[in-house]
Amino acid sequence: MALEPDVTILRDAHGTAQHAILPWDQFQALMHAAKAGEVAAPARHLPLPVRIRQSSSENVHPVRAWREYRNLNQAQLAALAGISRAYLAQIEGGERTGTLDVMARIACALGCQIEHLIVPAEDFGRRVAALAAMPSKVKDMIAPIPRDAWTRKPDNGGFSILEHVCHLRDIDGDGYRERVERMLTEERPRLPDIDGEALARQRDYQSQDLDEALSSFTTTRWQIAARLAKLTSEERRRVGLMASIKEITIEELIGAMLAHDSEHLDELSELCGKLGQRGKTLG
Repeated sequence: MALEPDVTILRDAHGTAQHAILPWDQFQALMHAAKAGEVAAPARHLPLPVRIRQSSSENVHPVRAWREYRNLNQAQLAALAGISRAYLAQIEGGERTGTLDVMARIACALGCQIEHLIVPAEDFGRRVAALAAMPSKVKDMIAPIPRDAWTRKPDNGGFSILEHVCHLRDIDGDGYRERVERMLTEERPRLPDIDGEALARQRDYQSQDLDEALSSFTTTRWQIAARLAKLTSEERRRVGLMASIKEITIEELIGAMLAHDSEHLDELSELCGKLGQRGKTLG
């Protein structure tokens, strides 16, 4: 499974993002989402509505601001974007960062540009807090699931609950923690990608202890969050080369972590829901 959105950012000499390069299939998916939207795409470069600007000054999440501007409730927008109301509520609350596809669908449903839904950089503290909260969300989600179901895989393939937790632990420990440290101490370090599926096989996740894996994930994630919380504005702009070629700043790395968390929360939510229903049927 992908650990970061596969997008290359091209910057000018001052480090300002100018263009984004993404794979053709992702571009087609975005175009398809735009054409399928319930609200026509707006003309570019129009000034933001006054109510949106006011909401921004009041630290209201842009998705919520646009939703209220369009007179939609959470259930209506979630239905238009094809996501759960809970997922939308977490995005609006700053607890989760939607994936590129999800944010494109939300923008399409709201009739705004996707960049209008990006949380300002000043919200750095809330993004770090959302990262720190991830272990608790995972723990709460899997708490009702009986121990004998922890290793059951989805019918359509994918990770079991145990594999999800081990994966999150190792991607943080072998990936994100090391990437942050190298980006802070080296000039434009080359950061290798990590094959999560290969790690699962090599380390035999299905035979590991879930409680120990969750405890280790919690410790590592809190260490990363504590390190990030102390960074200066200049340090947040430190750059590394993801997969040795794609330029990424520490702020963008945090966005990638939040997107990665969102993907696993989605998959865990679906899996736990099915396991819970199966347990009721068997009971």
